[in-house]
Amino acid sequence: MFGLVHRYAPQSPAGRTATAIIACLIGVPALVFGLIGLTGNVAAGLLFLLFSAVTLSVAGQLIRGVVRQANAAPMANPQDDQQTHEANETPIGTLRRRYAEGELDDEAFERRLDQLIETEELEQQPTERERVLE
Repeated sequence: MFGLVHRYAPQSPAGRTATAIIACLIGVPALVFGLIGLTGNVAAGLLFLLFSAVTLSVAGQLIRGVVRQANAAPMANPQDDQQTHEANETPIGTLRRRYAEGELDDEAFERRLDQLIETEELEQQPTERERVLE
């Protein structure tokens, strides 16, 4: 039954959860009507009980699948976020961070900052070829 339910269920956990909630909202009242129906019309009560058993078992299988997906999902690693942030950092930003963390002293920080500023100024000046093309 698990394979059959998950073949037709949405792939996203949110979609499966919503489908399970809807199945529960349909299955629980059908169960109550089935139990009430057993006292009057037995055939109708049995049909409601059968219908509620099917919908509630589908809801249970969907919930089981969502739990499996959640357990199989990789845990978020804060180090990955830090590495991504460091990869997107500018050279001056990296220099500031290293200075703030105490990796660089005042003299080394100022020397490297001057070098970076000079490098950026040289990159911003048009080259000889660009001047000729203008």
